[in-house]
Amino acid sequence: MGEKISLEELKKVAQLAKLQFEEGELMRFFQDVNEIVAHFEKLDQLDLRDVSPTSHISWSQPPVHADDPTEWKGEEKVFQHAPVVWNRYFVVPRVVEKEER
Repeated sequence: MGEKISLEELKKVAQLAKLQFEEGELMRFFQDVNEIVAHFEKLDQLDLRDVSPTSHISWSQPPVHADDPTEWKGEEKVFQHAPVVWNRYFVVPRVVEKEER
């Protein structure tokens, strides 16, 4: 199987996505990505001129349920399982630091 995506392209995309791979992992990922692209190229060769587009795998209509608003009464139970709650808010560790100017 020939390369569809170069190793350099994959490294650049991984860097942009802030993904870090060990060398062995990177090579396995490289092979997997190229196999996936090859499968899509096979699908691209199919003659679908006489096939109508579908948006659902079933020919039956999906069930339709009434969209009636209801009051949810489970928040107390949710707050009971939270490690820290303050004024009906979840308290979580800060993940974004303020920029000092």
